[in-house]
Amino acid sequence: MLTTPMESLKKYVDQPSGSHDQADVAKAAELFAEDFQSLGFETALIPGKDYGPVLKAFIGTGEKQLMLMGHMDTVFPRAVYVPFTDLGNGKALGSGSIDMKGGDVVMLYALQKALPKLDLSRVRFCVVLNPDEEVGSPESHDVIFETAKASFAALSFEPCSMDYRLTCARKGVTSVRIACTGIPGHAGAQYKICASAIQALCAHITALYTLRDDTRDISFNAGLISGGTAENVVAPEAVADCEFRYFDQKYKPELMEKIKEICAVERVPGVKTTLTFGASHPAIDLNEKSQKLLDLAMEVSRAQGVTRYHEKTGGAGDIAIAGLAGIGVLDGLGLAGEKMHTVDECVYLDSLPRQIDFAAEMIVRTAQLA
Repeated sequence: MLTTPMESLKKYVDQPSGSHDQADVAKAAELFAEDFQSLGFETALIPGKDYGPVLKAFIGTGEKQLMLMGHMDTVFPRAVYVPFTDLGNGKALGSGSIDMKGGDVVMLYALQKALPKLDLSRVRFCVVLNPDEEVGSPESHDVIFETAKASFAALSFEPCSMDYRLTCARKGVTSVRIACTGIPGHAGAQYKICASAIQALCAHITALYTLRDDTRDISFNAGLISGGTAENVVAPEAVADCEFRYFDQKYKPELMEKIKEICAVERVPGVKTTLTFGASHPAIDLNEKSQKLLDLAMEVSRAQGVTRYHEKTGGAGDIAIAGLAGIGVLDGLGLAGEKMHTVDECVYLDSLPRQIDFAAEMIVRTAQLA
């Protein structure tokens, strides 16, 4: 049952739900399902294979459907998560407090406020909370896309950053693993007949960073490197987990081909390199349908006396998956805060009532567009 926004925020932050901790995410899904049911929603938990379940919640019988989006997982495994801690200065620490359990709480309480004002015989709602957003939504992608296809618009409750940013444009991101296999041997006695996997990998990565193109908002990053067995052994293996990002989806195949070309070069004789492209979030840019939602959001903001702005962001998000269905999308209805994806993730508590009021009015006004 819903109690107060602050109590609900504490309840959800105190439930660890790292993306790879399947049982923890499942527990969070059960808690969310109970709260949606208390608002009159029907709920369904769609089991995952490697991740927790997707939660879908339904209410209304109208012909037109409005989609509401959030995710339950965080980047923090149970071993490192930080519980909810009120700092007493208008801020609170907590893993996932803004990304995005705070946004999910905003959604719940905004719905509680908005539902009495809605004609549910004219419009229906479908909520999707997924368990794998932080790892690219590999198992929930199809659920999000199919729900979006049946909807006329989607509102997403990712954080609004420190200054109430809204976004209809997010970069696409694709992961790539580069694995090098060399010829090992003693680093002092056999180095002339060996081939270092680490040396080759470093040369590949140096070349790959030339893909950065600020004029086209293209970025590349090598985020994790491992390899070798000891400092006195020429490295037999080395692996790098990397990503590249882009606002225009048409750049993805071009970049994939360039990465293949770069890694096909024999940087160190005797070292073999293999590529594996992994999870990918599509890109989405501001379009005509999303512009209507953004204009509405600015109108609501002005009426409530809050200054907001639109920003294209390099962060990937599930609104891009919904956007593939050709509908208008708006993100940033969640909480304000700072230092997300770190153990110092911190929420601004005064944003909680402000964002609930904003989201409630956006739900009502967007439903009127149906």
